[in-house]
Amino acid sequence: MDGNSRPRGILSEADRAYLRGESDLASTQSERNTRARIRDRIFDALLDFELLVEHLSEHDRELVFEKRVENMEGAEAFDALVSAVSFLYRATTDTSLEFETVLNEAINVAEAKDGRVATVRLDTTFQSLTVEQLVHKLESGETLSLTEIAYLHDSDEVRMDELARYFRDSDEATSKIDDGRIQSKVTNF
Repeated sequence: MDGNSRPRGILSEADRAYLRGESDLASTQSERNTRARIRDRIFDALLDFELLVEHLSEHDRELVFEKRVENMEGAEAFDALVSAVSFLYRATTDTSLEFETVLNEAINVAEAKDGRVATVRLDTTFQSLTVEQLVHKLESGETLSLTEIAYLHDSDEVRMDELARYFRDSDEATSKIDDGRIQSKVTNF
């Protein structure tokens, strides 16, 4: 479903347009109000998840994820779930909580419903991304991860036609590149 035409979730259609830079607000105060409204909705939605975990029926959850999310076109479902986890990961880093601790507890809360407990080990190794390093990897024939491709795609240092030539040798590649989410960027290459 087109992100512009779907009903209100956490964000209204106007909020989505604002975040994409597609709308001009009449005043500085309108922009402040919009940003405050978005922050309030995010916070309230976060608090609603406890209620969903504890009280939403398994049947209703299955109808959302097995029926609706599973039937989304292309990589939309993957993108949506990756974005949700990514947002919560980034949100966790803005707090004094450790993501691994939160992830461990979240998985165990979910597994407890099935009478199980899980041991969660998250091994995270960080390395800096640079356009120069990634272009060198491409030139030497190495493969890039989805994150690396998205990083290059978002960079102002590499033009779309330059990037597209590493993935397909045709003019069609550039025309198929869009500015959508990570998975759609990669799929289009």
